[in-house]
Amino acid sequence: MIGIGGTVGLAAAAAPSLLQRSFGIAAEEVTGANRLGWRLFATRNLYLSARAATGDQAAVAAIGHLQALDQVVFWCAFARRSVPRRTALLAALTSAVIIGLDTHRRHDQPPAEVSS
Repeated sequence: MIGIGGTVGLAAAAAPSLLQRSFGIAAEEVTGANRLGWRLFATRNLYLSARAATGDQAAVAAIGHLQALDQVVFWCAFARRSVPRRTALLAALTSAVIIGLDTHRRHDQPPAEVSS
């Protein structure tokens, strides 16, 4: 999950237009506001991934929760057609994979020891 978040974050920061094209937004539809939004998304993902990579358990725990919030955004974009529906669907599916990986990770971890 850290690798996925970091990779998406790097791609969104370094080449937002390329990443948007891979999600179905044509180059001529990419605006300055789109690039800014993707760079903000990149900043969040890179920060969270970096914190998680250092063992910050709050950052690790936040990954799934933020993806759940992202789902709301993606499905709202799908319903309102604020981006091409294919884009919103691909983003929602990518996010769903991350949620699935996070759920798997949470269920595979041994229970935390309770100290007295």
